[in-house]
Amino acid sequence: MTPSEDFGSEFQDFVARVEELRAARARPDAERSVLLDAAILELQHAVDGLRPAYEQFVTGAGGRHPGGKAEQQLFKAVFEGLPVPVVLVDGETVVRRLNAAAADLTGLPPGYAAGRPLSGILRPGDRPALRSQTAAVARGEGSRSLSVHLQPRTGSHVRVTLSELVLPGDTDTTVLVALWPSSGLPRAPEVSERPARAVRAAVREAELTDLMDRTTSILLRGGARDAAEALRTVTGLIRDRIADWAVLDLLAGGGLTRSAVQAPEGNEDPGLEKTLVQQDPRRCPVVVQVVSTGSMVLDALAESLDRLGADDNGAPLMGRADVSSLLTVPLAAVAGETPARGALTLLRTGASPPFSMAEAKCVEMIVGHMAIAAEGLTDGGTGTAADAR
Repeated sequence: MTPSEDFGSEFQDFVARVEELRAARARPDAERSVLLDAAILELQHAVDGLRPAYEQFVTGAGGRHPGGKAEQQLFKAVFEGLPVPVVLVDGETVVRRLNAAAADLTGLPPGYAAGRPLSGILRPGDRPALRSQTAAVARGEGSRSLSVHLQPRTGSHVRVTLSELVLPGDTDTTVLVALWPSSGLPRAPEVSERPARAVRAAVREAELTDLMDRTTSILLRGGARDAAEALRTVTGLIRDRIADWAVLDLLAGGGLTRSAVQAPEGNEDPGLEKTLVQQDPRRCPVVVQVVSTGSMVLDALAESLDRLGADDNGAPLMGRADVSSLLTVPLAAVAGETPARGALTLLRTGASPPFSMAEAKCVEMIVGHMAIAAEGLTDGGTGTAADAR
């Protein structure tokens, strides 16, 4: 048996043991703590098995002989095929790589997650703890675990296990993060779920197309008669279909003015809505940035708390509203127009999923139409960047 075949056989045995653990958790008399300990032991075994393969690739010929590329492909295949959600991060929780199971659990595409802090997928109150514990592991202070809540999904409770990995040829310490849902071992996505995801994506695309049609109709019919009312109506419709909050600011009369604030139905903090209505847009950093540069800001995981500025007591409005994802789009009739004629800011809060690129593109097209309708209400792009500040 070749080394690759032996490694593959060991991997299949590992998968079988994980399946046994998954089946055991369904038993009514199952001891979850015992199963979790066993699962962590299996994960460590997987790490110990992966390290030699990686070392052989890095310290061996690693591409200098025909087997080097095959070893690299094997390492990547094993990592991606692990049924346990695992993520490789640095000491600042910045994602280096996550496997398919982790992408499915968090809802984050691997290409988007890479280079971004893993702490962003957590509720704001849990982020400092993950950063501190990850930094401690990276300093060599030993493995540890903590309980946190995922933000982009349903706010579900998960157990995070952190372990140090020293990879050959890497000057920085890598931290292995394993994510365990509170219900026990992670459930691998069923094959039958994949068509359902495709159907949901198609349905969402149709919803976005319908939103574009409806907003365009409103702007064409009402823009000439009452542009301000048409813009407020469209802002409300976008909020209904895409966001929890929608805020419209226009550049008019030599400065930024707040034109509309659409709050979520059943808003439990009326004071927050009043604060947003009364806020000077020039004290809202993301609005000033977008109007001045003419560039969209998509903060899918709302990592920064200063995007919206602060209330009179100095509390960040991002934290007060429990913002989980932010999208601010410039009102620009022509791409790159500076200063823009205003900005539309959309917020998702709590356990809402992050804005997708498809949603951002749809909103960008709608806001481009809004910019044309707003021409008579704004400076028409003839102002200066200083007006926005």
